[in-house]
Amino acid sequence: MVKITNPSSDPIMPLIEELGLGEYNVSYVPNQFGDYVISVMWAEQHVPGSPFRSVVLGPPDATKCVLSGEGLHIARPGWPAEFLVNAQTAGVGHITANIQGANSNPAVEVEEYGEGKFRGLYTPKESGDHDLFVYWSNEPVPGSPYLVHVEDSLPPSAMIKTTGGRMLQVETVHRAGESIELDVDTQDAGDGQLAAVAIGPKGDAVPVEIIANRNRTFTLKLLTSRGGRYLVNVYFNGSHIPNSPFKVRVCNPEAIWAEGPGLMDSFTEDQGDFQVFTRDAGHGTLSVRVNGPKDKFRVDMWKGADRTVNCRYNPEVPGKYTINIKWEDEHVKGSPYTIMVRKKISNGDAITPALQ
Repeated sequence: MVKITNPSSDPIMPLIEELGLGEYNVSYVPNQFGDYVISVMWAEQHVPGSPFRSVVLGPPDATKCVLSGEGLHIARPGWPAEFLVNAQTAGVGHITANIQGANSNPAVEVEEYGEGKFRGLYTPKESGDHDLFVYWSNEPVPGSPYLVHVEDSLPPSAMIKTTGGRMLQVETVHRAGESIELDVDTQDAGDGQLAAVAIGPKGDAVPVEIIANRNRTFTLKLLTSRGGRYLVNVYFNGSHIPNSPFKVRVCNPEAIWAEGPGLMDSFTEDQGDFQVFTRDAGHGTLSVRVNGPKDKFRVDMWKGADRTVNCRYNPEVPGKYTINIKWEDEHVKGSPYTIMVRKKISNGDAITPALQ
């Protein structure tokens, strides 16, 4: 049996074709863009990996691209300049870019560093204004062409110092809901305006609070609400300060859930299958531990679609089992699970659970 639901949770009728020798071909026609859930059942039990998740992307929409990085506005001759493109919500497409100067057209290299995320690099050869053109499937992205000032002298923004704060801890995985700070010193940059905006994991703009301290120093505060990577763009007089945009990794154990027969009371003949859904959890490490009458049990884990993790254990001894599911050493919703595993007793043609 196959059940399919669209992003609105409406059922989709599958077309099932029997090929013989126990093989089937299943097809369906999506009617919306977004995530589909495909449940494949055999004898009323999910097959390994089920439910599966499939993403149906729409046509290319350049207006949904979000760009960031100092390389969109300022660069130095002979120095690599970088910009970032987030096209996760821009449909199916490809990114291209080129830059034009007065007497030279430096090559722009574009690489994908994450799903739907791209990095552009170029090295200008001469001073002067350049036009940077960025396209998504041959359509200009918002703001293109960008006017890039290429200068030998350093702008005031290059004199900004970052003196502390957890935002500088690049190896740290922060928790969703926490406030992450950055201390900024603008004393050597002269008069000017400090501004900041963050791009969240979904490509949305996330506000950054700026608190003025003494002697032209400031504290920036980013309040995270979901797991994933944030890019914090900090500007002085419209130009990026050194090391901007700052990358912040965030995990959210509360966004994870698990389901499957292995998390419910069962019998010793049953396999303990369940799935852990980590799509919106952001950065982190999943750990699963099963304790039973014989202490720890082996848990087999393998990746499924859309950041789903399939888990299986074999409860061979009746008794109480505890299943701990953690993300970054924190319990996910519902964990720890406590279940009873019973042994079946044959009584003629009937099989009944033994009383423990």
